[in-house]
Amino acid sequence: MKNYKTAFVAVFLLTLSGCSEQKEEQTKTMQAPKVQEIKVIEVAQVKQEIVQKQYTIEEIYNTKCIECHATDGSGNTEKLTPTMIGQSLEEITDSLTDIEDDKGHIVMEHNREKIVDAGMEYGAKDMATYMYNRFNK
Repeated sequence: MKNYKTAFVAVFLLTLSGCSEQKEEQTKTMQAPKVQEIKVIEVAQVKQEIVQKQYTIEEIYNTKCIECHATDGSGNTEKLTPTMIGQSLEEITDSLTDIEDDKGHIVMEHNREKIVDAGMEYGAKDMATYMYNRFNK
C-alpha cells in the first residue's frame, strides 16, 4: 500500500511540474507579441516625428534645389535649369507659383512633388523671397 501511495504522489508531482513548464511557455508566448507591438508603435512614432519636422526654406533649398540651381543661383545649363541671378522677385514668384499650380513645367512639378512627399512643404512666395534675397544682393 505504501508503494501505491508513493507512486501516486510521484505521478501527481510529475503532472504538476509539467503544468508549470507549460505555463512558462504560454507566458513567454504571450509576451512576445507585446514586444513586437511596442516596436511597431515606436517605429510609427519615429516616422511621424520625421514627417512633422518643420524645414526652413534654406534647408529645403540646400537639400533639394541646390543640385540644379547651384549654390550661387546660376543654374545648370546641362539640365536646362534657369539662372535666378538678375530675376526680379515677381519673376521668381510667378515661376514658382506656376510650378505650385501645375502650369507647364513638368520637370519642376515632378521635383516639387518629391520635395513635398519628403515632408518639405513650402510656399511659392516664401521660396521666391528666399531665392531673390540670396542671389540678387
